[in-house]
Amino acid sequence: MINGYGGSILRVDLTTRSVKQEPVTPELAHDWLGGRAWIAKFMYEELPAGVDPLSPANKVFVATGPLSGTLWPSSAKIVWGTKSPLTGGYIDSNMGGMIMAELKYAGWDMIILEGASETPVYLCIEDDKVEIRDASGYWGKGSVDTEYTLKRDLGEDFQIATIGPAGENLVRFACITHDVGRQAGRGGIAAVLGSKKLKAIAVRGTKSIPVADIEGLQKHTTSVIDYIKNTAFFPTFSKYGTTDITDWCDSVGVIPVDNFQHAQYPKKDRINGKYMREQIYVRDKGCYACPLGCSTYTYSKKYDVHVEGPEYETIGLMGSNLGMDSIEEIAVLNADV
Repeated sequence: MINGYGGSILRVDLTTRSVKQEPVTPELAHDWLGGRAWIAKFMYEELPAGVDPLSPANKVFVATGPLSGTLWPSSAKIVWGTKSPLTGGYIDSNMGGMIMAELKYAGWDMIILEGASETPVYLCIEDDKVEIRDASGYWGKGSVDTEYTLKRDLGEDFQIATIGPAGENLVRFACITHDVGRQAGRGGIAAVLGSKKLKAIAVRGTKSIPVADIEGLQKHTTSVIDYIKNTAFFPTFSKYGTTDITDWCDSVGVIPVDNFQHAQYPKKDRINGKYMREQIYVRDKGCYACPLGCSTYTYSKKYDVHVEGPEYETIGLMGSNLGMDSIEEIAVLNADV
């Protein structure tokens, strides 16, 4: 057993519908630190030159890190990597939430997805039990709807990552969604999953993660959390999240307005984080082991719509960029897309 690791890599062949357990070696753990490094290594070694990103020969790599699943603050990211259908080059994209910890609790540090299924499937992982299951009943559903439905069918303890119709239809910038508002949004990795007919990954784990010095980890974790909470940005960022930078982006001329034809937005006070909190805020939300809790649930009374967000990216691209000055309608657009 290697401290900080579940100890196993899960290799899934969607063509043959077979799974294989491979060990995490000491050399891999020590020489390649973190999920992004693992993805770069495996992608370089396993993908043939010139591979079509949407062909069965392309692979998707899903990786955690040695601190994943521990109490270490802000260690909630899971990394997805592949050859991008959008750029034709290397891409990795991470998401927060809870699925990273759940995968480690199931004993898996990495998943390698290869081949392609002829019909829609999803991957169900429950500790050492791994099954490739029929997903025809979920195919065509939106990603959030799929997540809710799978949790209903499998149990609320499962953590789900899924694609929606954009990924199914090979849209080259499609996102993978988890925990409603967590997305791996770079490079169109969801389109690669769509080409493999993989609708979702569902994970449930009950194991523990070995730690060399648990008391030392707890001590340093407490120290880092105290440090984070005493930084200048903590009071506002923990309250407003990424929407806190709306005013700053406007002040330095980088907020998108009419496709960046203008550098500032006169109506910024009606779309920033403070106004959003006054008008449509419901409650805060955080990722695993993160002291910030920077995400927000909102509700539009006018349209009767609940949504997680919007984040700054949505406010910028669907708000100031389109000339909108209603934070409520921006939130509704966030829910619709």
